[in-house]
Amino acid sequence: MKVADTLAKTLKAYGAEWAFGIPGNDVLETVRACEEAGIQFVLGKSEPSCAFMADAVYQLTGKPAVLIPALGPGISNAMSGIAGAMQERSAMAILCGEMATKQMGIYNHQVFDHVALARPVTKYAENLNPKRAAQQLAKALDIALSYPAGPVFLNVPADYNREAAADEEPRHPAKRATSALADDSVARLRAVVAAAKRPIALAGRGALLGRTPEAFKRFVEAWKLPFFTTYKAKGITGDSHPLCLGSVGLSPVVDTENLALIKEADCIVLVGFDPIELRDAWLDAWPQALPVVSIDWAALNHRIFPVGEEALGDVPTILGQLQPSGAVTSAWTAGRFADLRAKVAHIVRPRSPAKGISPAALFRAVSDQAKDDWIMTVDVGAHRILANHVLECRTPGQLMQSNGLGCMGYAVPAAIAAQLVHPKRPVVAMLGDGCMLMTQGELALAAERELPIVVIVLNDAALALIKLKQSKMNMSPRATDFRSPDFAKVAEGFGAKGVHVNALEAFSRALTEAVASRRFTVIDAQVDPSEYWEQM
Repeated sequence: MKVADTLAKTLKAYGAEWAFGIPGNDVLETVRACEEAGIQFVLGKSEPSCAFMADAVYQLTGKPAVLIPALGPGISNAMSGIAGAMQERSAMAILCGEMATKQMGIYNHQVFDHVALARPVTKYAENLNPKRAAQQLAKALDIALSYPAGPVFLNVPADYNREAAADEEPRHPAKRATSALADDSVARLRAVVAAAKRPIALAGRGALLGRTPEAFKRFVEAWKLPFFTTYKAKGITGDSHPLCLGSVGLSPVVDTENLALIKEADCIVLVGFDPIELRDAWLDAWPQALPVVSIDWAALNHRIFPVGEEALGDVPTILGQLQPSGAVTSAWTAGRFADLRAKVAHIVRPRSPAKGISPAALFRAVSDQAKDDWIMTVDVGAHRILANHVLECRTPGQLMQSNGLGCMGYAVPAAIAAQLVHPKRPVVAMLGDGCMLMTQGELALAAERELPIVVIVLNDAALALIKLKQSKMNMSPRATDFRSPDFAKVAEGFGAKGVHVNALEAFSRALTEAVASRRFTVIDAQVDPSEYWEQM
């Protein structure tokens, strides 16, 4: 057995099922070993997209995926996706190719320090020790999966990969007992919430892990606790839940209303609420003196806003411990929440464009058609901010996105990964034309694998969010307008069905037909971006 085999078997023991990359000769043993261990290798078309796919696999399964970049340009190209995994809190094992050790120190073609490049954007980055390869990889995976999760990096010289393995068994994940609060902590924290007249909860990415959504739903219902979510935590109870007040984090216009309500609260309960998703308006969002209970898997140590007293451990268990012990009353009124919802709905309402489709109307049409089993992905830009306030998520994490790093080009690779993991579920990707131009090579991968994803391109021939920001800074538009191709025709060249629409009715019909057909389809939707200026 070679070193590559011990690495692959250890990955498999940790639950890895998928590996992504574009191989060079330095990683061929890694690819072989992964496939022989039962880890399917997916040949992507660009390294960032491969990393986005690996990120999405973790978001969908809770198990680490593998990125296998070749040396030099392979790993350097992948860095945006690796940095994304770091800020999206996604466990990823990166087994990077490297020149053979007999060439080191002399040969210089495509040579630079991979480990130095990786260290700032990973939780662990080291050169492989071939005598303890499985042990070292297990250590790296333990780090990757510890909260908050993230990518880890091993630099694997080609000759190390090919050499005979030491007498080393594949390693397995550690077993950890559930951790709960001590009785006195439970009583004290329960009393903090019980003393409040207008408590409110904020849920983030950490609240999606494991059994937490069900425990969170029981917790907020028992306390009659209204709550906001970050964008990635949308749907934790279903967005239509009467206690759900919507999503927070990026829209200055919507957040003005949301933060105004938060300022009326006399207690805040944070559940997995990671500020990595929030813009700088959330710095010092409430005073130090406000009672805050922060329930999380481990301390995040961010100091972005006061976290009060931290209750750390197994979040579902802690939520169960902190159920109210008596009757619950609240000074919040249904009218106050109705007023907030009405104001946000007015902000993100569809306008009547002079030509093309209202983006808000497009997302409303998607939301109206979506079912519980749909997986939706959305890319980065003005359309994503709007989508998070229009689309109704019916299940936890139903809308996948890059909201930590906020990296363009995420939606199509994430949709491909989602369809690979869940081949029978409808998968719909929504992205702007700038994002599509960054990532359209992956359309070839979707066609090769006959994946029935539906890709919706909001085509306005501009980087609308940057153009909007220029306008708000009293600047003239610069470097934001471009010539978009006919994406429907481009899609046909890749082997998809291409549809071009410029009216809402035609879009709704095209979406219905595309989802029902179970055929890879790209819908080029001409939209009017003018309403963004009032929505964000």
